[in-house]
Amino acid sequence: MEKYCFCFDIDGTLLTSNHKMSEKTIQTLNKLQENGHKVVIATGRNYGSVKRTGILDLVNWDGYVFNNGQCVLDKDLNVIAIEKMSNDEVQAIVDTCNSEGLVCLLERVYDWFIVQEANEWVEKTHEFFNEVMPPQEEYNPSMEIVMAIVYAPKGYDYQLFRNIKGVHVDEGTSHYADLVREGYHKYKGIEKILKHFDIEKSACFGDGTNDVDMIRYATIGVAMGQGVQVAKDASNFITKSCDDEGIAYACKHLGFIK
Repeated sequence: MEKYCFCFDIDGTLLTSNHKMSEKTIQTLNKLQENGHKVVIATGRNYGSVKRTGILDLVNWDGYVFNNGQCVLDKDLNVIAIEKMSNDEVQAIVDTCNSEGLVCLLERVYDWFIVQEANEWVEKTHEFFNEVMPPQEEYNPSMEIVMAIVYAPKGYDYQLFRNIKGVHVDEGTSHYADLVREGYHKYKGIEKILKHFDIEKSACFGDGTNDVDMIRYATIGVAMGQGVQVAKDASNFITKSCDDEGIAYACKHLGFIK
């Protein structure tokens, strides 16, 4: 079989609803590697956030696509590619949050921080992801920011942020939206890691709105059973849910493992 690069979202894909990675998923990824395929994390999280989940120690990952495609690292965490946001874009996000009474989080390659004081929407989002609360820090233009998050009530209209030139808004499943450079998504980062591996074929697994593009552009796009409808609509195959061993089911059904 031709070799593939397998790219996996984290929350709702690699991690179940109790924020754990099942033993069967770990075994499946090991079998994929034994069969000559590459296994890669493709997430909206940054390195520090992923490290705190504990999954970096569970699999010998071949590479990482962080920050919704804007930061790509090899297996040794060396930077393959990085696409930082411009100072004007970041400042516009910060200013809009200040005027709207919202909080924004800014992500660097290896860490993150919130600019304004944390509120209930920050707390609810980080509880949703079983994630620690970020530190507070003042933004300055010398920083290399690769992604932003805005925290807001569910149903909030992010149009003011969509109006910022050069910024793409992707509403999340909790009280937040991811903000990245316009034209960037997870598959842009995956393209860079495919070139790094000299592999043409990709199989991408995800469940959320920020997974739609990587599912759509993959050679084989797989949506998790509990995922959002737009991810399912973009997929070649809808597998079982993350809580029902969806990764193992898809890899066996598609003939990548026995």
